[in-house]
Parts: sequence; C-alpha cells; structure tokens
Amino acid sequence: MKKKLFFLVAVLCFLGLGAQAQETMSKGQLVGSLKVGFSDYGLPLGLSADYGVVSGFINGNAAVSVGGEVGVYISDVHTHLSLAARGNFHYEFVDNLDTYLGLNLGLVGRSFALNGHLGARYYFGKVGVGVEFGMGNHAAGGTIGVSMKF
Repeated sequence: MKKKLFFLVAVLCFLGLGAQAQETMSKGQLVGSLKVGFSDYGLPLGLSADYGVVSGFINGNAAVSVGGEVGVYISDVHTHLSLAARGNFHYEFVDNLDTYLGLNLGLVGRSFALNGHLGARYYFGKVGVGVEFGMGNHAAGGTIGVSMKF
C-alpha cells in the first residue's frame, strides 16, 4: 500500500498543470529543515540541508539540490543515529510550493540505508512548512517540519 501511494503521489507531482517559473529552490540556495515524524523504525527527529546546484530548466520550474541530513530514530528498544547524503529533484507547480523527489544514502545505526523520499514545502517568505514521505530500508513513514531559506 505504501509503495502504491508513493508512486501515485510521484506521478501526480510530475503531471501538474499551469506551472509558472518560480524560485523556491534555485542554484546557490541553501534550505535547512527541522523535522519530526513517524516510521517503522521508530520516531524520527532530524535536521537536513539542501543546496541548489542546478536550476531554471523545464520551463524554469525545475532544480536539483544535494545535501545531507542527521537525525535519530527513537524506539522502545533502541535509539539509532542516522547520517545520510541526499539528492533531490525539485519542481514548482504552484507559487511558493516546492515539491521534490529524492534519494538518501547513508547509515542508520550500524546499517547501510538507501531510501527514497517525496516531499513538499510551502513558503511564507523565507520560512516554510513541509511534509516528507519516505520509503526504503528504514524510512517507511513520514515527517513534518519547518524549513528556512538562507
């Protein structure tokens, strides 16, 4: 069910209509996020950063970012540190709404993790609120958070 939902949301994101060129993520833009959520692996708490490396393609609405994240997964039995590199493809369908699809590659505790994620952030100036859904080794679940452009 989670895989079908993830696929459906991804397809809908890429079929958006009426897109206009915007700058929610652009080359040289740094976005930091503080997140909390739920997962099959425990309660995730984390910080992430995304840095825009390419922007302005696909009618001026698309961008690519790279970054990293650090966090903890807290469960009844264990607490695990997570550390990962991340890469995202961003596309803005609506003004101030940054939708993105990406991959995380890193460690959760002593385990290697390769996870996919799908997210969206809505900005009110330089501050935004967002949601991110993940799939993979340790990321089946989602987070909500606050983001800031630097």
